[in-house]
Amino acid sequence: MTPPTLPPDPPKYVTITGPGTPHDSLWGIAEDLFEDGTRWQDIYSANRDVIGGDPSRLKVGMRLVLPPLEIHPAYIRSVAKSLNDEGVDINAKLSEARKQLDAIGNFWGGDDMGTKFYKGADGRPGYETSAARSLDGVAAFADFYRTVAGRLRDMADRHDDVEWENTIQALDAALKTAET
Repeated sequence: MTPPTLPPDPPKYVTITGPGTPHDSLWGIAEDLFEDGTRWQDIYSANRDVIGGDPSRLKVGMRLVLPPLEIHPAYIRSVAKSLNDEGVDINAKLSEARKQLDAIGNFWGGDDMGTKFYKGADGRPGYETSAARSLDGVAAFADFYRTVAGRLRDMADRHDDVEWENTIQALDAALKTAET
């Protein structure tokens, strides 16, 4: 089995790129790296001394520090994908192992010793029970990987939902203040 490929750590810096690229504006950077364009203000706040008073005055090649996030949805989704891929890979290998075991057939024979090997003896499980437990354990491990992957994706999605809820609440408060 190949070791899982983990995604790189979330970036700490970003370099401004040319027009029409994802990193040509603070909004584009926030959208690309944080999956939320409204986070551009956080990037601007962390780099006001570099950018100056106008957040649209970016220069190609300018290196900006990225504000830390407690949750980085894109990173979490990439970890989830890696875990899910591992679970799928484990299940594929498990399926192949089951086919190979089935292809071997009744190698223990039908005599008394073969039956004891297969069914067990003296209160101990035999090959039948041990093999089934082993295969079920590996399958449970694969299911665990896929379940964790799904929960990580849910966590990233929930973070996005909370950010939208916070934005709606802030806009609602601002509108109520403007009306008075």
